[in-house]
Amino acid sequence: MSAASSSPRALSLHIASAWHGRARWHFAALALALPLPAAGWFHSPAWADRVQVISVRGVEDVNQGEELAQKIAKLTGVHRARFEKVRAELTITYADHIPDQVALDAIAAAGCQGVVGPGKGAYLPVPEYPASADVRVVSRDGSAVGPLEKLRVSGKYTVLDFYAVWCGPCRLVDARLRELSARRRDIAVRKLNVVDFDSPLAGQLGYRLTALPHLIVFTPSGKRIEFEGYEPDQLDAALAKK
Repeated sequence: MSAASSSPRALSLHIASAWHGRARWHFAALALALPLPAAGWFHSPAWADRVQVISVRGVEDVNQGEELAQKIAKLTGVHRARFEKVRAELTITYADHIPDQVALDAIAAAGCQGVVGPGKGAYLPVPEYPASADVRVVSRDGSAVGPLEKLRVSGKYTVLDFYAVWCGPCRLVDARLRELSARRRDIAVRKLNVVDFDSPLAGQLGYRLTALPHLIVFTPSGKRIEFEGYEPDQLDAALAKK
């Protein structure tokens, strides 16, 4: 070290520079020795929510499914729950430490069965019509069927029953039609599953379809009577017109 740099201030600066140099070397060596975090680690904190789809079997209608979703959404650790009516599925958002069993137990308490994963939901089946009944399913998947007048059965009251498997009042109409067709031979029932309001079959009905069930009755003389909802008196009156 030169005489010019032997002053206390110069010596202090020299020591500080040497320390910073060694510190940088140690930090660089430490960075090379430590393993790199997995990709996405900085964007996936341990407390991230978890989304699970649970199929529901044995649910009666969309109202029961939505009530079930509301109950599950109130459980500790559950942030959201939504019921998809066409597929009979619950989409549940949990805190990541909450097991699926929490929702499965709630579903079982409602008298239904929960199955983890999509595509396995099912509504309660409706009873079969009597063997003597004139009944036929015209559309099972919401597909359009062409001119409705072609579905008329000559000499009979033809009931076109537009329904969906998730529709509670549709089940009441179905029960009434089963009862009537069991004791009357002048009734023909044609079932048409709308599936949902955006299906081709719903599009065929157009503005006339605002709710389910939707019924069209053709009398034996060809008169057309159309109404919506479970209205047993209106149905009986339509089946009495000439």
